[in-house]
Amino acid sequence: MKRYKTIFSSFHAIYRLITASGNIKNFSAGICRIFKSAFGADRIVMVCKNVDSYGFMKVRLEDKRQHVKKGGQSILTSREKDILSQEKEITLGNRLIYTFNFVDTLGAIYIKRRSKKEAFNELERRWFLSLCEEVSIGLKIFILYREEKKIIIGYIKSLTKLLDQYVPTSYLHIKSIFRIIRTLGKALKLSESEIKSLEYAALLHDTGKIQLPSGILKKEKPLTDEEFKLIMKHPRKGVEMIKNLDILRPALPIILHHHERYDGKGYPSKLKKEQIPLGARILSVIDAFDAMYFGRPYKKRRRLKEIERELKKQTGKQFDPKVVETFLKIMQRKDMRKYLRSFL
Repeated sequence: MKRYKTIFSSFHAIYRLITASGNIKNFSAGICRIFKSAFGADRIVMVCKNVDSYGFMKVRLEDKRQHVKKGGQSILTSREKDILSQEKEITLGNRLIYTFNFVDTLGAIYIKRRSKKEAFNELERRWFLSLCEEVSIGLKIFILYREEKKIIIGYIKSLTKLLDQYVPTSYLHIKSIFRIIRTLGKALKLSESEIKSLEYAALLHDTGKIQLPSGILKKEKPLTDEEFKLIMKHPRKGVEMIKNLDILRPALPIILHHHERYDGKGYPSKLKKEQIPLGARILSVIDAFDAMYFGRPYKKRRRLKEIERELKKQTGKQFDPKVVETFLKIMQRKDMRKYLRSFL
């Protein structure tokens, strides 16, 4: 009975990896640990094909040490190349080998017990094959997700170029701003996925302006009340345009609320303080900095000292005090100042 509980537990563990792993490396390393524990194996080697920009990735787990390699076919042994080409199960007493297949060959796994006397029995062989089939599904999901991500990134780049042509005032100086986003995000203890969502939001925060009259967007004189009411609709319009793209969903609250104010006088929902998503509070400061530091067609650029005074003046009013405090500390760093000067 205990053995069957271990079997059921291994299937569930792989399912959790498929649904929770953020990247193929963590997924593969997790699979190796599961196989090692389930089968009492002393050596595990797992190979995955078509990984990111590399041709292959190989994870080896042996004597509690893990080794990971990425590269072309040169990282594979002749035996591993042969296994991938055969696409079949190989049982050799104390060794089990199988390829991961889902229409195409996605990779392979090799497990070995140190002693030849510890041959795998028929139950273990069938268990091994069933687990490999589940892993094959997981690998296929990673490949499909990567392909979808490439398509979405292409869409984002195209939309960003269109925005730059149609709404020049919405353009953030992305190369420099991305470095600020990453530095500020880490300082505020954001996760990698939260930082990535903030980057997407920075690219697409003014997407909704495409649906507004170009005359309003290019107007250099103060807007009328009616014109400003139209401008206030662009966050919702932007979210409406991209809401069905799964990869961008975490960025939607940032895009929707990046014009809220810390004192509750912003738009579109008049949220205040912590009611405003943290990503939106961060983007609000970064967007203001970009406009002041690089200038706009209708507004001259400002020096860092002037920007610092303005941000402090608006702390607790337009901006989150903690975000401003952390941002200004970053701006005091010599490496960041030197980096920003390189763009002028």
